[in-house]
Amino acid sequence: MLRTMKSFTHIGSNKKKTIGATKSTKKDTILETSRGALIGTEVCDTKTYLPIYRLYARIRYALPPTGVRRWRKPEPLPPDWVFSDANSQPRDYRTFGNICPQLQGEYAAVDTSEWEDVVENLMHEDCLYLNIWVPAGVPMPSEGWPVQFNFPVSGTQCGDGMQQNYFDPIDIFREHREDPRVLVSANSRVGVLGYLSSEDLMKDGMDLRTRVSESAGNYGLWDLRTALQWTYDHIHLFGGNPNNITAGGSGLITALQLHYDAFQSPENRIIKRAFLYSSAISIQPDPANSYRPTRQFDEICHQLMIDTNLPSKEKVRILREVSAERLLTVVRTLELDFLPVTDGKDGFVPAWLMQSIWNGELGRRLKQRNAQVVIGDTCSERSYYEHAGRAGIATSRPSRGISSREALMSKLKTHYPRDICDELIKKYARDITDWNSVYCDIMADVQCHAPVRGFAQCLFYGGMSTQDVMRYHIAWRPKALDEWISPGLGISHVMDIPIWFYSGWRVGFSKKDKHDVLIFTRAFSKFLKGERNGGGVIWGTAAEFEVRQFSSNGTVLVAEDQMWARKLDVWNMLREVQKGRDTPRADSVVQGMGNQWG
Repeated sequence: MLRTMKSFTHIGSNKKKTIGATKSTKKDTILETSRGALIGTEVCDTKTYLPIYRLYARIRYALPPTGVRRWRKPEPLPPDWVFSDANSQPRDYRTFGNICPQLQGEYAAVDTSEWEDVVENLMHEDCLYLNIWVPAGVPMPSEGWPVQFNFPVSGTQCGDGMQQNYFDPIDIFREHREDPRVLVSANSRVGVLGYLSSEDLMKDGMDLRTRVSESAGNYGLWDLRTALQWTYDHIHLFGGNPNNITAGGSGLITALQLHYDAFQSPENRIIKRAFLYSSAISIQPDPANSYRPTRQFDEICHQLMIDTNLPSKEKVRILREVSAERLLTVVRTLELDFLPVTDGKDGFVPAWLMQSIWNGELGRRLKQRNAQVVIGDTCSERSYYEHAGRAGIATSRPSRGISSREALMSKLKTHYPRDICDELIKKYARDITDWNSVYCDIMADVQCHAPVRGFAQCLFYGGMSTQDVMRYHIAWRPKALDEWISPGLGISHVMDIPIWFYSGWRVGFSKKDKHDVLIFTRAFSKFLKGERNGGGVIWGTAAEFEVRQFSSNGTVLVAEDQMWARKLDVWNMLREVQKGRDTPRADSVVQGMGNQWG
């Protein structure tokens, strides 16, 4: 059993200040349902003794993805599953479940155990569990509370279902007694266990009759969809409204989940609203049987001394017998990250994904079902990549400086296709010789600033309005954050967690800081509840190029997006490169609901 890595706090900071206590006490609580009984945890305020929320953790939503289930789509629970134990007694759901074995994450390079109580998450492949936080001490509406389903903010390489203390939503429940919500977050497969793909894996899981593969990749995406489906089917047992589910978190994961949901038949759609933090999708993922995933698969086989000339099923059989610990040791030596792929017939990511975004089809479908989207970014993405490269913490692999155009190309190719890399270097490099700086500019734009704006513009093109697509920009950084994160990093993705989850309440936010955060997030809380503009949500933006801005001085205002034109230029460049490829027409493919290889 592996143990988890450290938390993301104290990035680049030598100060030692402990994270504040939640000022709460805990006691057991039992929930009786038609599916059996659960022992959960009720969290109460230490001053008033009133209950704040109830947590039910380590709830299994799919069968363990171990043994022959490794690198296959998740298998749902059997129809007769129950919450209770084998003796029909309430089962213990008071502690978090295993998280997927993974490399040390983006913000986990510093040992923070001296400064905070790090949650000791155990890592094991049996990790498909979710956690549910339920309001306590407030009346439940007849239709149930709205549900906020959180996708891991760390993306595809690492992450968990809100199982660290800086994700504790206690102050969300304290501050929103008038607008309570149920929170759900799931552990899923990440990294090599969640996103390894290749033609060999595809063949191993191929049904020769239907030509559909169970092992083409995107296992982490399938996990989260399965968790979302479980939530839809059973959240009423916890007081949640299955017809009022908002899902979001990592912009990339959310964009892919939202797209998948929008192209399901009406009765199978779950997501009513979505929120995308600091990213979306701008590049069609490589096909599962293409060069990059195959090279990655072959490199792993080579490191493990598995003959790549063996039949596909034999190679995969041997790989499935390799321990997770050994796999992670091998992965640490690889250059390529594990990413979503275009995964073939009946897959999660269709070959026409980007075309259906560009031509407005996704926006049209969301508009037809009256869906809403919150999407935005922070102001200092570039400084994050600059610091991550300097500290060598981005992927827990040795950090190498970029000293030439060739080195820049090599680095970019670990993220993007060659034709896109060529155009990016043409656009950004010119006569500049500070290649590390060029790399930071490119990553900030392609990973964050360009997709956030281009994705939103395409939703507008599909017929959605500023009442449907609500854009934000965060330039505010509280002084208290200096105790945890180096001031030179500004405010970038994931560093806004103290704002969205109010964990800033416990890291020294002043009274004014809290007031400013509540002003900024008030409209977001109404959005989660399902109140539209004119009926509760006052976002304020009236034009596509406007954002609800959390300014550096703490004021909240509607402002013109200063990056709008420049970053859309990057988005358009990425689109033109991809449109020049031999891919199926989006309109014809979408109309037929086909999903073939591009």
